[in-house]
Amino acid sequence: MTARVVHVPYTWRVGVDNAFGYINHPGGERHLAESRRFLGDSGLAVSLDDGSALLTVADGTSTWQPVPAPRACELAGIPAPEVDGEAETARRLDPFHVERQTSAVFNAIVELAVERGLPCAHALRAWRAGVWDGTFDGVYLEQPETFAASVLERMARASETATAAVLGQLAGDIATANGGASHRAVVKDTGWWAALGELPDRVTRLTSALAAAKQSRRDAARADDAQLSLI
Repeated sequence: MTARVVHVPYTWRVGVDNAFGYINHPGGERHLAESRRFLGDSGLAVSLDDGSALLTVADGTSTWQPVPAPRACELAGIPAPEVDGEAETARRLDPFHVERQTSAVFNAIVELAVERGLPCAHALRAWRAGVWDGTFDGVYLEQPETFAASVLERMARASETATAAVLGQLAGDIATANGGASHRAVVKDTGWWAALGELPDRVTRLTSALAAAKQSRRDAARADDAQLSLI
């Protein structure tokens, strides 16, 4: 018996926050993604192919085809997200699982922020106040990931390069932090300007590493299928 394929109009009413599936566009374009949230007249999703942010007009002209999380991740060649087994619902332990497994830009930004102690988001406010200890512990936990995810969204919205999007996102964080210093001075004094020179090479290295990991998982899955067929 063939399972029925479900397609529903892609709008905020379908309730697909943090759900996996295909976004099918009217012209035939199709994306396997995690649908994150709806923002006004558009839906924000994350591609399971490369971790890029996907913005789709949520007026029902596109459709949503749900796929169970383990199967969607299997198709993408990435591990299924871990969940809290003690929770009443399958609560994700890592909200950035897809980006971490697929996006070279996301991982490169997080690496640079952690390795060099580069403040961003809430940590930038602490740096401006002179109370940041150079780590992302406590109230600053996960801020590099939040910042990196915002950069991916900015890249999709403004069609910017990764470097331009990082600088643009920092400008917004600096404006929020206030303090009177210029955007240019803060970017230089925090170490972000020097670090951004490394970003392209890191993205290239991580792109290759993530692709190799995906291929390894696909090869292992094919080997497992071949073994099962012999039993």
